[in-house]
Amino acid sequence: MVILEKDGAIARLILNRPRKHNALTFAEADLLTEKLHEAEADDDIKVIIIKGRGKSFSVGHDFEDVTRIFAPSGKDEKGNYRKLSQRERLQIDRRTAENYMAFQYSMKPVIAQVHGHCVGFGMYIAELVDLMICADDAKFSHAEQRLGLAGNTWHVGTLLLQYGPKKVREMMLFGSEFSGKEAERLGLANLSVPADQLEDTVEDWARRVALNPKDALVMGKAMHQVALDSLGMTQQFMRGYIGHTLGTQIKFEPGEFNFVRQKRDKGMKEAYRERDARFGEDPAAVVASARPDATEEAGADG
Repeated sequence: MVILEKDGAIARLILNRPRKHNALTFAEADLLTEKLHEAEADDDIKVIIIKGRGKSFSVGHDFEDVTRIFAPSGKDEKGNYRKLSQRERLQIDRRTAENYMAFQYSMKPVIAQVHGHCVGFGMYIAELVDLMICADDAKFSHAEQRLGLAGNTWHVGTLLLQYGPKKVREMMLFGSEFSGKEAERLGLANLSVPADQLEDTVEDWARRVALNPKDALVMGKAMHQVALDSLGMTQQFMRGYIGHTLGTQIKFEPGEFNFVRQKRDKGMKEAYRERDARFGEDPAAVVASARPDATEEAGADG
């Protein structure tokens, strides 16, 4: 589900699960990180492009995989549903944090080429890499925050630097969608271009990055990382995985929306529809990202 192409000084990481809008299981996210490290280790490679096949960049983690792991399952001898222990949750979340850190701390520059939906895990990558170029009609959001997170995320420090405190709170509390053009205005995207110009623009930027000496690229990135580290950008991932572990165990009061329960009782499509309708926004876009056709549920964390 993840392809690594090498072409001279340029490597391309391609998310290859188009029928599910590149929703990734935990195993596929691990594979993506492995492929990133493989590109880093190749001395011929100077710059890495990450992009997705099909209609979207990525709609996040595969929610079927998320609920399979985190939702209560099976019953103990007393008939109660078994929940993961804290240590099991922390182990899973630490590995996920390491996947995110790999993109922020990649030794070589990474460019995200974003089209279609960019949500959850996909959004985090877009925020953590060195450069991001998107299509004008790309659709960005932190809709995963509507699952009961409301700001409990992995990389709050990065978000504060990118958007500013007030905008981050808005994005985390509402999870609203915005376009590629807006992404450029907010500082998330370096550049937003018409969709038919996206690939050529990204390839041109990659070629220009590769004009720099190999040692200079790696040392320049290392200096950037030291500066980020001085601002607590490594600690944010430790806070993030502990916070996510706590977030998977929040108590929903009567009348509060519980996505996992709705999915169990009414199915994925209806759970997404109800989640987004509560915010007074058209739910079709995110539901479509989670269901690429009428017969298959992708189950994205967006």
